[in-house]
Amino acid sequence: MNRNFVFAILATTLSISGIDILIPILPVNFLRITNSPSLMGILMGITSLAAVLLRPISSSFIGKIGLKKSMIFGDLILSIAAFSYFITESFRTLAVLRIFFGVGIILFFVSVWSLIGAIIPSEKRGFALSIYTVAFLFPCFYAPFIGTKLNVDSFVPFLISGLLFLIAAISCFFIDDRGLHSKDGHGFFATLFRRDLFVPGIIIFSIILADASVTVFLPLVALKRFIGDYGLFFTIFSVSTVFFRLYLGRYYTHNNRSRFVIWGMILMFLSFIAVGFANSLPLLLVSGFLYGTGFALTDPNLFVIIIERRRDFSMTQVMAGYGGFFDFGYAAGPLIMGLIYKNFGEFGLYSSASLFVFIGFLISIIYFRASEFQRRHRIIPQAGQAPKKHRNNFCEIL
Repeated sequence: MNRNFVFAILATTLSISGIDILIPILPVNFLRITNSPSLMGILMGITSLAAVLLRPISSSFIGKIGLKKSMIFGDLILSIAAFSYFITESFRTLAVLRIFFGVGIILFFVSVWSLIGAIIPSEKRGFALSIYTVAFLFPCFYAPFIGTKLNVDSFVPFLISGLLFLIAAISCFFIDDRGLHSKDGHGFFATLFRRDLFVPGIIIFSIILADASVTVFLPLVALKRFIGDYGLFFTIFSVSTVFFRLYLGRYYTHNNRSRFVIWGMILMFLSFIAVGFANSLPLLLVSGFLYGTGFALTDPNLFVIIIERRRDFSMTQVMAGYGGFFDFGYAAGPLIMGLIYKNFGEFGLYSSASLFVFIGFLISIIYFRASEFQRRHRIIPQAGQAPKKHRNNFCEIL
């Protein structure tokens, strides 16, 4: 591991810790201020909505200021927003803060993913990606659980979160990003609508959409069901996904990625069904284990697939496009799940989450079968015959 890789892991771990410690805090805090589950869902989702709208211009902006500066600015914005949450008591002001929070997220995470994608050797990509993504999940061991033990009406959780972002910004100063930003010759939307980015993006979108049922609404559902220490769900999720990412990461290869993705989708489908029936902590922890294991199989393999198939497309544009599906899911998830929860209750909430993952499962099967069919029946041009030009547009998806 080189210095850039180490400090990227450190900055990511600190930044995710700052975000995760607020997971149990913000929904309750926003609900207290707005007194409305729907408005609470809007505040939770508006951050990702802002990030989605900024995606088309983010890679160009990052290319001008550089990956390192973008990571630093992103963490500083996140820190200021975290400190400001405590002194804000109106919906409109909170909405503005959530938008700035989205700006910070997109600046930091598009940059750090572009950095990681550029420095990892192709022969070690599967295992190295599994190691790096642990930085995203390791904070779930402790941050949400710590958040459940802090007073939502005190400044302490917001102070801790803001300080973590500041330390992350400092660690970014030790990263050397010279020569790592790739030139873009296609543009954001041409990159976004390529089949080998768009379809994996839709699959991950279906997962993130369902994810809102636990990251946003599990605190409310658990309290209603009198399940104590529900933050352990996220701890078990992290333990299982970290273990299987590290253990199975060395076995991820170009030939078996699709099988791991499909098995992961099945496990996540079962996990949301289990959450729907969980009236006790043990069953809730079982669902967290299934969710973490399934995510460990699916997420890193989808990410490597889009890198392996990006061809001459800019790494920053690919990361901006793929991350857009995460952001869109995080933006739409709380809104959609909030409406479902309001009108259909807990049963409708987790039935819908299971359905979204099942749709992603079906799409993944169709995509991998179509890719395999195309690979086996690829027409090899005869000598002197120009190869057929590959279309990089929305028609590929069909």
